[in-house]
Amino acid sequence: MARILSDKDLRSLFGTVLINADDSCLRPNSYVLRLGAHGEFLNTGKEFDLSKTKKGIKIHPGHSVGVTAHEELDFRRDTVHKIYPDHDLHAFVSPTTDLSREGIIAPTTQVDAGYHGTLNWTFSNNSSEERAFLFKERIYRVTVWFLEAGERPEQLYTGDYQSKTGYVRSHRSGAPVGMKASEWEEPFEKGGPQDLLEQLIASGYPWGMLGKRLKAIDEQFKDITNEYSAIQDSIENLNRTVDQIRERQSDTQNTVRTVLREEVGSLQNRWLIGAGSLLLGTIGLVLATSTNTTVWDFLKEYGAGFGIAFFIIAAIGLLIVGRQK
Repeated sequence: MARILSDKDLRSLFGTVLINADDSCLRPNSYVLRLGAHGEFLNTGKEFDLSKTKKGIKIHPGHSVGVTAHEELDFRRDTVHKIYPDHDLHAFVSPTTDLSREGIIAPTTQVDAGYHGTLNWTFSNNSSEERAFLFKERIYRVTVWFLEAGERPEQLYTGDYQSKTGYVRSHRSGAPVGMKASEWEEPFEKGGPQDLLEQLIASGYPWGMLGKRLKAIDEQFKDITNEYSAIQDSIENLNRTVDQIRERQSDTQNTVRTVLREEVGSLQNRWLIGAGSLLLGTIGLVLATSTNTTVWDFLKEYGAGFGIAFFIIAAIGLLIVGRQK
């Protein structure tokens, strides 16, 4: 039954099946391939070579790049049999989780028994930020399966990419020559702006160059529109916040006015009640005094002194109140 090779098994493949391998790339049951020197920026068609003066590549948002592995794989039967007689090797290759965490879209693939060469992939930057990768940075994980006698294929890999090293463009044959434009299904509405732009690009030099420039400008306008939309949304959110604050201020002012009205009314009521009570008390005192001869005689004898004393006390009280702030 097929089994996954351990780190010890993978180390035994160094120099033969895994060429240019490094011990630091070993994992418990896999080997992490590193970024190779050669590749191509697919949006511009510019090829690069990091083995000379450059130290890495940068992938702009929305752009794609074709990359290679630094290591070379040799799953040819003659090579494998030097280590595992009467067995073959098959591998699954997948991107590291670091790539997906950074918004890099990269495919998974398999390595068939009998394959020999350098693996190629495509990275697409689906994030909103520029991503950078260094030469020989660990990027892809390869898991190697050990195939028993009954699991070995009858026909080994002999495809277009056999024994190719470095960056290799797609060998897909594509559509046959001579197909009519009407036989293709395209995403643009016939006669629409995008359709006319694609026709301009397809018209060849010099209009094709103009069409490409217009398409690039259109992409820039889209970016600006998206940024403006984000700014507009932020302004609208800020305006809503300001409106909420104003509503709260208005509610606070109305509350203060209501409380003040209630307090003023209460004070007026208390003043009226107090003044009425004082007036009634005075009337009662006058009536009680005027009808009592003893009290009346006392007031006639000492009333002048009491009047002057009350006047002095009232004057002192007014003076004290007038000095208070």
